[in-house]
Amino acid sequence: MKIQKDLIRQEDPAKERILKAASKLFYSKGYPNTGINEILEEAGAFKKSLYIHYPSKKDLGKAYLLDQEEAILGFAKRIMKKEKNYSNFIISWMRLLKRGLRNNYIYGCPYANLSNQTHDEPEISEFVKVALDRWVNEFEVSLRDMIWKSGKKKDAVRLKDISESILFYYQGALQLYGMSGDFKYIDRLEKELLSLDR
Repeated sequence: MKIQKDLIRQEDPAKERILKAASKLFYSKGYPNTGINEILEEAGAFKKSLYIHYPSKKDLGKAYLLDQEEAILGFAKRIMKKEKNYSNFIISWMRLLKRGLRNNYIYGCPYANLSNQTHDEPEISEFVKVALDRWVNEFEVSLRDMIWKSGKKKDAVRLKDISESILFYYQGALQLYGMSGDFKYIDRLEKELLSLDR
């Protein structure tokens, strides 16, 4: 019976509506400025539905972070599968990122925004630290078979360094873009990421 209840919960459209509403509000208003009742009103859902799926606001915040991770990292990984040349991957990724910024991410990186607003919540902070390590590892694996200008494969140490640099430049550029709305930071991001191909 428990398996059936879990299956029903996973397929419950209220769960998706709640996460979608929370995502919209966390991104536009900020995590600390968004209340549970506001999320429920936006989602057209009841408190019982919320607490069945997300026992606390922290759980909803972590679900939001996982959803954003899949959107951001999954997006980059899909491009890497198509583009086996590192420079071509960066050019394609930045072109699509710019399009996304114009349409969706007007306040910068949604993942970083919520992370920056929850330093006083150790459970979410630890969750983010683990996720950042996962991002670096995912890039390392995906970059392993890339074609580089040198024509040589990168060793494990260099791949880790490149992967950490990608995360560093990406998050820095998106924060500056979110603060200013100026695409020069995204252009600089592309330039810095291309410079890693040596």
